[in-house]
Order: sequence, then C-alpha cells, then structure tokens
Amino acid sequence: MAQAKDIMNANVIVIDPDDLVDEVMARMLESQISGLPVVDLSGQLVGVITEYDLLDLVWDPDTGKNKVYHYMTRDVCTVDENEDFTAVAEMFRIFSIRRLLVMQGEQVVGVISRRDLIQHVLKLRQQSGENSSESLLVQQSYHRLP
Repeated sequence: MAQAKDIMNANVIVIDPDDLVDEVMARMLESQISGLPVVDLSGQLVGVITEYDLLDLVWDPDTGKNKVYHYMTRDVCTVDENEDFTAVAEMFRIFSIRRLLVMQGEQVVGVISRRDLIQHVLKLRQQSGENSSESLLVQQSYHRLP
C-alpha cells in the first residue's frame, strides 16, 4: 500500500517568517504553487502562507506589514512521510485543503497537492484495470500544529 512519501513532491521551497511578502508572491507565481511552508531559523515548521493569506494585502492599509509573519497562518495540516495513502486522501476530503506538508520528524520533506493525489489514484486504477482504488475507509491519523 502506498505511503505519503510515495506520492509527494520532494522539491519543497521553504521560506523564512522574516522574508518580504513581495518576494514570496514572486516565488509563488514563478513556481506556480499556491502555498509555501514557513520555517524558522532552527528548521522548525511555524506556519504556511498561501494565496488566500496574501489576499489580506488588498485590504491592509498598513504598508509597514511587509513580512511573511504578518500574513501567514499557523493552522497547518501535516502528515508523516510513512502515513498510509488512504489517510492522506481522507485529510484532503475532511479539511478541503489544496496542499499537505509531508514531515520526517520535525522537518518538511515534501508536499502533496490535490493533483499528486489524483495522479496516484489514476495510476492505481490503470494498474488494477478496474474502477476502484484503495479503500478510503481509514483511521483518522492526522496532525495539526498547535
């Protein structure tokens, strides 16, 4: 059975809470991704900044707020790299998330997007030659940052 590490994208761009918002927006556009993990100097995941967080810039008259930490969210869904595929699928369904950070201990080692998940399901269906994939009945095993 597939695990999170089997379907993740290991090309992870992480940013610092003190990075400038304009630079982060440029990175998102250049990389064509909707969110970036925010990691502090010790390498700990402290949050994520997404395209939705950046919409606050439109209504924020305070131009002094130009750092990532002003707009990032600390409410981040993560999954262990060894987590079962079906638990990953359940997290996408329950939380309606676009991207899931894959962790190895405290380090971000990958990202799973909805597209990655759909590609995996298609691959399973093609391999099995039938219209069913791995069961999505799973134990709820997910982690959220405090």
